[in-house]
Amino acid sequence: MTEITPENDQKAIRAWYKRTLDEVVREMLKKGVLAGVAIDANPVWAVPFKILIAKVWNVNEKSRFIWTISGERVITDHVAGSVATSPQQVARHFSLKWQLDADRLKDIAQGKSPLENTGAHMEGYTGKLIEYAELLYDLSGRDEIWKPKHHW
Repeated sequence: MTEITPENDQKAIRAWYKRTLDEVVREMLKKGVLAGVAIDANPVWAVPFKILIAKVWNVNEKSRFIWTISGERVITDHVAGSVATSPQQVARHFSLKWQLDADRLKDIAQGKSPLENTGAHMEGYTGKLIEYAELLYDLSGRDEIWKPKHHW
């Protein structure tokens, strides 16, 4: 049995964000958001084991990064780096984006869209999206938690 120490906690957090960043990079490559063999990712803000906000870029184009968010308490998503100047601002952006997406999905599920109605599945996903958006909105309003304190 491993003893719980601050050092072990830091190792576990580092392993979590490395694993999460690896998954994000794979997904961004799969979706075609990023291309190339040299991709870099830098964690910027986290609630360990729940949410990770990071910057990801092609090594040859560091100035053209994307913001990503991933973790057990949110969906994996991305936006252009120009959308926000800080992780707190990008969290607000994702929260609003997800609320708007949830509204559109609700309309689809209720048959208010010309797209095929997928009913319960769409409503379940919409509920999760709203839950994630509200959590992120609440977190983005807490200025004290956005002060840099992690040494990745």
